[in-house]
Amino acid sequence: MPKFELTHSNAFSPCTKTIVESEAIEARLQELSPDLIVELFYNVMFSGLGARNETTEASAATAAGLKQWLETVQTLRGLLSAKKWRIHDERNCPFISSIDGRISIVVMTGDSETGRQGRVDPTNQAEKGIVVEGFVHSNRQLELFNQDAFKLAKSKQNETQVWAFLYHYDKKLKEVRYELSYPTGFNKKKISEWGERLILGSIPNNPTDFTESKGSSNAPATVQVEPKTGTF
Repeated sequence: MPKFELTHSNAFSPCTKTIVESEAIEARLQELSPDLIVELFYNVMFSGLGARNETTEASAATAAGLKQWLETVQTLRGLLSAKKWRIHDERNCPFISSIDGRISIVVMTGDSETGRQGRVDPTNQAEKGIVVEGFVHSNRQLELFNQDAFKLAKSKQNETQVWAFLYHYDKKLKEVRYELSYPTGFNKKKISEWGERLILGSIPNNPTDFTESKGSSNAPATVQVEPKTGTF
């Protein structure tokens, strides 16, 4: 399987570019791929949150977070593979890549700053290894080039932009926040910088909303269980 060769996203600046306006987000997603819309990510996150609510008192302490992540990965890859995107794994790290190879997405849990526009950018919650470090390092190197270099690199067919679909379940606010962002810095097994962030929104965790899931043909359980310490 060919290794990732990443190209820079359009119109980066040295500092994190954060987009929060709905129309601007939709337009940016369409620039990345015609298959990407805000509703798709909402359905993915709604399905993942429903899976989280399937846990009971008998579940393992880490079950809620794990179920949410597994369902989020499965739903995202399932919806996009139906649009001819390619499902693949790099050293057990699950990716979904567009048919033209221009963009790839990986799902990650984020910290409490995920989905917020503030002075502090988010980072991934769980430590990551050499696969993530590799594509983030490539992104960072591309930032050192000028725009002409980016245009030249973009013309190559075997290059891929890897974006992170980052989400965080806030136990205090009982909501999940999520964003699609482009990592450009990596330090101590965590993403430390972002070239661009698209703040996609948040979903309150009201179990009654999950009687009929918009993102899945199977309705998630309606029982809400507060995860114990140690969950994602």
